[in-house]
Amino acid sequence: MDEVVVVKVRSWEDSDCCTHDELIVNGKSIFGVHPLYECPEDAIIGRDLISCSEIASFLENFLKENQRKKVRFEYVEGEEEE
Repeated sequence: MDEVVVVKVRSWEDSDCCTHDELIVNGKSIFGVHPLYECPEDAIIGRDLISCSEIASFLENFLKENQRKKVRFEYVEGEEEE
């Protein structure tokens, strides 16, 4: 039986109506993207913003680790979790 890797993209709005996104693979949070309105001076790639290098590294490792496995993508929109 083939193992299925679940890749979930979860999006939600906070109480300030700002959107947040999270990438979750098999229940483990991999990346999160959040507004920087509290510290806009920290909007630096590689610090508070994900870099293309981080994405490429994730993809390379993901493909190596999950060869011959089926991948299911789920997109979930909802409210901010308490």
